[in-house]
Amino acid sequence: MSHLSHAVKELEAAPVNEAATATREIPISFDCEGSELFAMVHAPAEVRGRGLVLIVAGGPQYRSGVGRLHVQVARGLASQGIPVLRFDHRGVGDSEGHFRDFEDMRADLAAAIRAFRQQVPAMREVVLWGGCNAASAVMINAWAYPEVTGIAVSNPWVHTTETGDAVVIKHHFSKRMRDLDFWLKVLRLQYNPLPALGLLLRSGMTRLRGALASRGAPAGADEQDDPSRPFIPRMRRGMSLFRGDMLLLMSGRSMVSKEFDDLVANDPAWQQAMRTPRHINRYDIVESDQTHSSMASRESLVTVLSAWMRDPTAPLGASAQTGGASSAPVAAA
Repeated sequence: MSHLSHAVKELEAAPVNEAATATREIPISFDCEGSELFAMVHAPAEVRGRGLVLIVAGGPQYRSGVGRLHVQVARGLASQGIPVLRFDHRGVGDSEGHFRDFEDMRADLAAAIRAFRQQVPAMREVVLWGGCNAASAVMINAWAYPEVTGIAVSNPWVHTTETGDAVVIKHHFSKRMRDLDFWLKVLRLQYNPLPALGLLLRSGMTRLRGALASRGAPAGADEQDDPSRPFIPRMRRGMSLFRGDMLLLMSGRSMVSKEFDDLVANDPAWQQAMRTPRHINRYDIVESDQTHSSMASRESLVTVLSAWMRDPTAPLGASAQTGGASSAPVAAA
């Protein structure tokens, strides 16, 4: 059975929401530098301008997303006139080629955007969506495509030893230090403080090395976008070049989300980069985790994303709040 036949079987076997029956779900394949990639296009009967490309996150998954999140998002948006493409980039799912991970996806995204526009010629603009390290890929690359006028990212991945230690110290140990039970355990020798002290020491040394390295680095050292370079400076560079609209959809129960917020709050260069997009809207889904695994958080995600796709400058207020969501400003931007 061919890969495209597998895509057709996926389409036939999956339950379709009645609200989405006016849309067509079209399995397609397209070329990316000699590799055949596979995708599903959700094409509404009447297209309302912008379309959305969903990008797989978290390593070797496939186009349905974690727990079929991408299927739910695609069908929810398509039922409201928003075309969607979800695809397997090289080395993932049904697609050919070597797995490249999120740091080297520029050619894959360009091929997907081109194929999407060929399938939906009435679509005027494209928005890129990604969560976790797919959000990082979006922030690295979005500026490079003239068709892309917006990005929607959820809990961008910026994890390093330094950011991980900092977020644990700020959001875990700082709370424990104010907890009477914690100090009682220390006094009763029921708690071993050595791992925490080691974490504090490691964090301090990492910050010191970073400060010394940045002091000696030549100006513009990270200006060249090379997949072999560290991805976080490439994300910052990408944001400093992107002039479109941006939606930040952040999860209240995600440590990855907190790492990103802390990075921006403590780095003036990141703050400057986050002022470059023409408009940034942020929405926090307070009870959501990293992958939006609950039905309530997914409903919030679809509702907010749909509203933003229609008007990226409109405030995402109470009318869009479902499943325990709340709006908040962009961190330190």
